[in-house]
Amino acid sequence: MTATAHSHPASPAASAATGGDILSVNSIAVAYGGVISALHDVSLTVPRGQIVALLGGNGAGKSTTLKAISTMLASERGKVTRGSITYDGTAVTDQTPSDMVGLGMVQVLEGRRCFAHLTVEENIISGAFSRKLSKGDMQAELDRIYTSSR
Repeated sequence: MTATAHSHPASPAASAATGGDILSVNSIAVAYGGVISALHDVSLTVPRGQIVALLGGNGAGKSTTLKAISTMLASERGKVTRGSITYDGTAVTDQTPSDMVGLGMVQVLEGRRCFAHLTVEENIISGAFSRKLSKGDMQAELDRIYTSSR
């Protein structure tokens, strides 16, 4: 993979207050169907309270990296064959996409897979239904999202 990850603080106060990495990808390799090597030795970290962009040309492995992190590779017969991924202190290896949602991580697919007639916030809320949050918990999550992205 020749993609590059760039991080950018969401806010200096948020970074200092929360500290640590929310995501750590360490030397992962991914294969599809057990024969097609898609990623080799990919590593990146996402510090808590920061925004990271994964950049690269077509075929560089950006989508495969994101699918490995969100545990969505199995739907395409893909598998992390080496390395480790940790999200908020939890090893991702044996998690399902549903487990990852429960941990607070979701992969937002390309725009055409969102509900075009809904606002961004309405799309977030619709995705949160699978987490079975109370109205108060959902509002707290929205407040957290808005606060950490500034």
